[in-house]
Amino acid sequence: MNKVIYILLSFTLLLLNGCKSPEKNRITTKTDRIELYDRVWNTVNEQFYDPNFNDVDWKAKYEEYKPLVENCTENDSLFILLNDLLFELNSSHCGIGPISKLENNLSPYLFADGIIGIDIRIIDNEILITRVSPNSVAATSGLKVGYVIKKIDGLSLDDLKRSTNPRPPFNDRNAKFYLTTEVLRYIYGKPASKVIIEYLDEYSNQRSAHLIRTKRKHSTILTDVLPPVFLESESFFINDSIAYLAFNAFQPEGLSHVMADLQKVMQAKGLVIDLRGNDGGSIAAMKLLLGKFVTRRTKWGTYSNRHENNEDFIEPVGEKYKGKVVVLVDEMSISGAENTPAIIQHLNIATIIGMRTPGQLLWGDSSFINDSILMVLPIFKIEYPNGYNPENNGVEPDIEIALDKKDLLKGIDTQLAKAIEFLSNK
Repeated sequence: MNKVIYILLSFTLLLLNGCKSPEKNRITTKTDRIELYDRVWNTVNEQFYDPNFNDVDWKAKYEEYKPLVENCTENDSLFILLNDLLFELNSSHCGIGPISKLENNLSPYLFADGIIGIDIRIIDNEILITRVSPNSVAATSGLKVGYVIKKIDGLSLDDLKRSTNPRPPFNDRNAKFYLTTEVLRYIYGKPASKVIIEYLDEYSNQRSAHLIRTKRKHSTILTDVLPPVFLESESFFINDSIAYLAFNAFQPEGLSHVMADLQKVMQAKGLVIDLRGNDGGSIAAMKLLLGKFVTRRTKWGTYSNRHENNEDFIEPVGEKYKGKVVVLVDEMSISGAENTPAIIQHLNIATIIGMRTPGQLLWGDSSFINDSILMVLPIFKIEYPNGYNPENNGVEPDIEIALDKKDLLKGIDTQLAKAIEFLSNK
């Protein structure tokens, strides 16, 4: 398995816990079920990063779940049980599922190939449109930032809540991440397919739009296991002195475009790096970006488990960016998109603005249990020189500010506006 994609795979596998589609190749015998169960339990017992299993009595859990597995005759229920066992550890980057169901449960931000051109956030128990891409299907259909989505193909937010299972780490921010992802899964889809959006406009009038999803461009193949991924980045000058950079994943295959975008705005006095909706990725890609903000080899953290401690460093990469930096984060910034702002915050490279992140930050490693089942397990804890680990804790912004419905209707992104205000006053 290509370690470059370990974070992308690791959190998406957790979604397999909620799969309900029938599985053709059933694990029918008790012997097969117990063999699979033993392999999963032993893998955790030998490789989980924490010898204390996050204060879980792992041997007792074996005895607790074994009779349930023995009596489980349906594959869907079996994988739910196995994930329930793994979730006892309350760790991110931890899950198991059949490869046949992987494609339907990957991040829509990265893997869905049909789009209508919007992004959303759940604010005050409402689905709000937070971005509408120019010239997109959504834009030409009259959807605007600040509109409230009431139903997607007849499903309300309450309906989607019922189909979203809790996943570790168990905190409110992470719960919102998975619920938002579930909403996005219905907004994205296959190219040329139709989605019906029922919404409230700026006057609270009930309206609906029948939208045909368009095909995304510029896909990249990361591995034979995964479908094509869509690595996107953009950069531009907000005004004469402040530039903006955004991208959706930390992947070496896509970081060349990110680095090229950064190079275009290197002379800006202020830079906003927008990691809202960034799904993480590889540490190698993360260090490549961070190398533009240091002048010497700099220790950023340590990978620790029961066997070893490995220090890691950022190396300078070309010309250093010399302006002031703000990084935007929210509940949709996960994993590598938490590690980067946490390191930036620790090294005093930039100011973090937005909302606290979910806290999905362990080093997850993927392995094949057999030729049809894939498992992800956290094998290292990531810790900074000050002893802080964002797993479950998340990254706390230096300036916390939420998006606001009234401001969105006025076309104001309050988090970005605060970043511009902050950089303008430096």
